[in-house]
Amino acid sequence: MPGKHVRFADSIPETPSPTWTISSLPSSTGPITPLPVGYALPPMQGPFAVCRINPILAVSMTPQIIYDVSQLPSMAIPRDPKIPNYVLSEPATEPPVPYMELVSSRVPWKIIIHPSNREVPIVTVGDLISGIYGNLRLPVSPAEFSLVQSEGQRTRISDAYRRRCKRLPTPEATARDLKKGLKRVDFLESSITFSGLSATKEGGHVWQLHTS
Repeated sequence: MPGKHVRFADSIPETPSPTWTISSLPSSTGPITPLPVGYALPPMQGPFAVCRINPILAVSMTPQIIYDVSQLPSMAIPRDPKIPNYVLSEPATEPPVPYMELVSSRVPWKIIIHPSNREVPIVTVGDLISGIYGNLRLPVSPAEFSLVQSEGQRTRISDAYRRRCKRLPTPEATARDLKKGLKRVDFLESSITFSGLSATKEGGHVWQLHTS
C-alpha cells in the first residue's frame, strides 16, 4: 500500500515477570529463542497425557485474568480483586507439566512456555502470562511475513503494528517502537484480549489460546 510500510527487526526481547503487586516471582530465564513455523516439541507421555487447566486460566466469556497480551505482563489483573497474589505461583495445570505449547488460529507459531524457576521445573500461571508476552513480542522476519498469502490479512497485520505503537504514551516512545518493527503479536490484529485456554487433542501439554 503506497506510503505504508512495516519494519522488521532482529533483536529478541527480554521477558519481564507478571505481577498484580507481586515481587516474589522468579525472574525470567532470559531471551526467548524463536522456533520455526511448524516446529513441535516431542509429545508428553504417561501422567502428562491428560491434564486439567488451572481454573483461573480457563477459557471464558469473562476470563478470570484481564490482560491485553500486547502489554507488559505487569498489566495483567484478576477480574476478582480478592484473588490472592500467590495464584501466579500455582501450577498452570493439574498435574503440573514441565512445559506447555499454546496454539492459536491467528498466529502460525506455537507459543512454547517454559518454567522460570529451573529448580522447580513446572509451568506456573505466572510463567504462562510471561511466556505469552515474551513469545508474542518476538520480531517477525520479512520471510515470515511473506508467508501471509492474503493481501487483506497483510494489511490488517500492518495496521495492528501501527496501532500498537501509537498507543504508547509519547511520540518518542511510538517512534522507538515503530523502529523495532513488526512483532508476532501483530498477527492477532485486533484480538489482543486474553480469553483463556482450552484443551486440544494433542495431549495435556498443548492448549488452545483464545483471544478476543
